[in-house]
Amino acid sequence: MNKLIIPLVACIACAIIVSVTAVSVRPEQNLNIENEKKIKILAAAGIETDKVDEEFSRIKTVFVDFETDKLVTIDPAYDHIKAASNPNLSTVIPKADDIAVLKRRENIGTIYVWVDEKNAIEKLVLPIRGYGLWGTLYGYLSLDSDLNTVRGIEYYDHKETPGLGGEVDNPNWKSDWYGKRIYNDDGSVALYVTKGASSTDYEIDGISGATLTTNGVSNMIKYWLGDNGYGPIIKNLNEEIEKI
Repeated sequence: MNKLIIPLVACIACAIIVSVTAVSVRPEQNLNIENEKKIKILAAAGIETDKVDEEFSRIKTVFVDFETDKLVTIDPAYDHIKAASNPNLSTVIPKADDIAVLKRRENIGTIYVWVDEKNAIEKLVLPIRGYGLWGTLYGYLSLDSDLNTVRGIEYYDHKETPGLGGEVDNPNWKSDWYGKRIYNDDGSVALYVTKGASSTDYEIDGISGATLTTNGVSNMIKYWLGDNGYGPIIKNLNEEIEKI
């Protein structure tokens, strides 16, 4: 029995040390995660800077109620991704509408907006997500001041195959998004990823050998920029921003 006490005590001591270490580094880990998030948002907007916090201080983080399509005031610490998995803070998406394979959509969405001294919108970044080949892709799409022209796209988490669907991280592919148009003349979402080379203002070059990933990207754009996502608030965002 005495022979077992020493290993047992050693195991308990190691467990305590590991737990204490994990707790002590958690604040730093959270800061790193938050900083990486800011960098990706800025990258989607076409901004590269060493002064991340300074640039981010120019941004208004606003929240949209998807039921009323109005901006609302809530706790700034609100996390729309966590809310999407909370039945009290999200809504089941009818299967016929769930083209991005989300299952649930948060009731309150997050938008990042740059405004000038007259409170006019310069650009904005919208969180987007949708299912690809192996899992959900999480990212940001940036629009110009006309709320219809793409400034950039950036993914911060996905499980797509390197060299195939993982090419969503390729700078060359991402650069093809710049200047593309979201809505056609009747207000419908027209932007999509084509199977070949893009030839119109509404087409993005396809990713070779990654049909399911490219379809997933097209579907998440159609969903989040459409009537069930940010579409309605985008049409009235200038008026809503003035109320803040």
